[in-house]
Amino acid sequence: MNSNTNLNAGTDRVTYDPATEGYRGQSDWERSDHVSLTVVETVSAVAGKEPDAMEPLYSILDPDALETILASPQGGFVRLSFSYEGCSVTLTSTGEIVVRPDE
Repeated sequence: MNSNTNLNAGTDRVTYDPATEGYRGQSDWERSDHVSLTVVETVSAVAGKEPDAMEPLYSILDPDALETILASPQGGFVRLSFSYEGCSVTLTSTGEIVVRPDE
């Protein structure tokens, strides 16, 4: 993918950010159906894999805990990073999602 690539992952628009060499999207975790679904759809789009061909997200983290932490952070800003399907994924409590393919 190149710097002009825009991806649609679920209801969120994901664009390439050359400054971070990653794909950046924005979501409202409090209004979104599922944080975990947004993660899977975004990584799927970036990695070029079908979601059902990917390792289940629950095999590396607890999706319910992920949603609780991001949708209602106790005491401020939260940033969470992890690796999934050959990508580095960073989520914040402000709704930001950044996915970078691992080199």
